[in-house]
Amino acid sequence: MAYVVLLITGLIIVFTTDKLALQLSINGLHKAWSDALMPYITWLGDGIFAVLVALLFMLFVNRRIGWMLFFTYVLSAILAQLGKHVFFPDAMRPFAYLKHHPEFHKIPGFLYYEFHSFPSGHSASIFALCSLLVLAYASKWKVQLILLCLACLVGFSRTYLSQHFLVDVFAGSFIGVCSSIILWNLIKPERFKNQGPYLSR
Repeated sequence: MAYVVLLITGLIIVFTTDKLALQLSINGLHKAWSDALMPYITWLGDGIFAVLVALLFMLFVNRRIGWMLFFTYVLSAILAQLGKHVFFPDAMRPFAYLKHHPEFHKIPGFLYYEFHSFPSGHSASIFALCSLLVLAYASKWKVQLILLCLACLVGFSRTYLSQHFLVDVFAGSFIGVCSSIILWNLIKPERFKNQGPYLSR
């Protein structure tokens, strides 16, 4: 429910604000400490991190959740890449529009991309992982809150770094959440006779 509220609020902002003006406003929030921190936070939405988390769950926590995390990431990645390369191949990233703007703040040494903006693959990945874990730990609201904040922070990092517009992030988050819900309902517990980790203590 918290995600639905955030999604609706975000979409209202997106559809009532010029996207370049909104992007410049977010870019204007830059600080030295956040410029240094955000490139690391955004890595949590990378596919390597998603696979690593899935493997850790398989080996040390719960093999069913681990496999579901892996398949959820794969599904969200496929959908995000279809969006980027098939349905919206001409969607340009913020840097393509703002790199010569006098008010645009560029982080020294950071690698900016210009193509395949919509949707955000990193946002799809982190929201897929976090929402799957929210479903797995449905009785632990504190864990759910931490996961939601983590996913939102990674999503925000994508637009803070001008790798995506805010609408790209919301689209990616929606893909991730839907991917986790679909697979959570498709892969039933009965398919795993043993749900314990592969490396038992």
